Amino acid sequence: MLRQPRVVIVGAGVGGLACAIDLAIAGFQVLVLERAESSGGKARTVEVGDAAIGAGPTVLTMLWVFDELFDAAGRSFRAEVELERASILGRHVWSDGVRLDLHARRGDSAEAIGRVFGAREARAYLAFCEDGRRIYEIAESHFLRAQRPTMGSIVKRYGAAGLAAFARLDGHRSMWRALGQRFRAPRLQQLFGRYATYCGSSPFEAPATLNLVAHVEAEGVFRARGGMATLVSALERLAGSLGVEIRHGHEVERVLVEGGRAKAAIVRGTAYPADAIVFNGDVSALADGLLGRDAGHKVSATPREARSLSAVTWAMVARSAGIPLVHHNVFFSDDYEAEFEAILRAGRVPDRPTVYVCAQDRGDSDLDRAAERLFVLVNAPATGDDTTSWSEREKARCTTATLELLGRAGLTLEVSACLQTTPEDFHRLFPATGGALYGPRSRGLLSALTRHSSTSRTAGLYLAGGSVHPGPGLPMAALSGRLAAERVREDLASTVRSRLAATSGTTSTG
Repeated sequence: MLRQPRVVIVGAGVGGLACAIDLAIAGFQVLVLERAESSGGKARTVEVGDAAIGAGPTVLTMLWVFDELFDAAGRSFRAEVELERASILGRHVWSDGVRLDLHARRGDSAEAIGRVFGAREARAYLAFCEDGRRIYEIAESHFLRAQRPTMGSIVKRYGAAGLAAFARLDGHRSMWRALGQRFRAPRLQQLFGRYATYCGSSPFEAPATLNLVAHVEAEGVFRARGGMATLVSALERLAGSLGVEIRHGHEVERVLVEGGRAKAAIVRGTAYPADAIVFNGDVSALADGLLGRDAGHKVSATPREARSLSAVTWAMVARSAGIPLVHHNVFFSDDYEAEFEAILRAGRVPDRPTVYVCAQDRGDSDLDRAAERLFVLVNAPATGDDTTSWSEREKARCTTATLELLGRAGLTLEVSACLQTTPEDFHRLFPATGGALYGPRSRGLLSALTRHSSTSRTAGLYLAGGSVHPGPGLPMAALSGRLAAERVREDLASTVRSRLAATSGTTSTG
């Protein structure tokens, strides 16, 4: 029997946990080192008064990613996490009282759009959904499931057909332009342009490829009973059942590199030797020397001007009145272009920001209730490493601007407990990012081909997480972890020891 390879994963975010699961299935000895006292990374929970409030991702889509991960281990994701499919994808409100719900059934959404914006826009919406479906089908097979492609790899693998498929991704237009050519109603252009912010980008810069997000949501938006923390817990349980060891409160100070190869993770002077090390964190932190100069000197940080959006958030217990809330609610500003000009050019939260409100105790019902858990978010510049940007006065201004925007749209909040988080706080939580929550933002046709791949230029050091291919978001982070595990397996295949569950004389490769 060959020696069982040992892999150390730095960071117990969703990408790191997915990577650990796949490697454990393949027969690797896996240790996860996490500096925080709990797993999940950006999928975090905060305590506000007596309430535990999800303060990270709130939208769960692309369940096939987690289904396939659990299936690989012989388990059922849907047996481990209690899910509820949303019948209302989101409630969208403008300051003059116009309100539009998007629904799980496309026909219902088209009908709602027709009532508010007319029959022509309802037909345009159905055509828009079909566009998104075509883009998504190409992106899933050529991009999401594959190691980060390059133009060369596309030509080599798919030939002329691959180039034709790449062209059909509609990356030559911006989202904003494509939406303006599809819809006549500016508010529909604004509504669907907001999907660029799901990956921390601006619809005025992001390629129209990202219009596939509307298709992804139409395919199903889900709520996990107990919040995203239950998804993280399910991943932890699965990893533990496969023999993965997770150590919280273990901050890796540096990666020991000898002879050009990553050899060990160092925690408080103790070395944890490894045949491979996977860094599940923002590549900018690695480039900035978070794990030592030797580990990061061949990695490029995201330039400040290319950072994704950050956010100002409020996890609160409050009583709402006026506009009835569902689980996902968006209150739009009157001038979307000015909003992104303020964030990306002036480096400040606009005076009238678009506001997202997640009513975490609600499903599709909009019945008024007593004090409830709310997660409120506005987009912000990634200036968390600028000590002059986030004074107490600026934090208060952001709060006032947000509540005033909600008030103009008809929603009032009576807040009994609240925790505000700014880009400065996110920068502390996720070092070297400036608070950018999604790595680099998407800008133009080739932006998807410029993210870091799962391999670094230091032998034995691999990358996972939302800042690397295929991108940010819970399912994408999980895919990044699986792609990193695939690379580790390929590179260390000659030393994988058979798992006891495998047939004698064979090697399990997962």
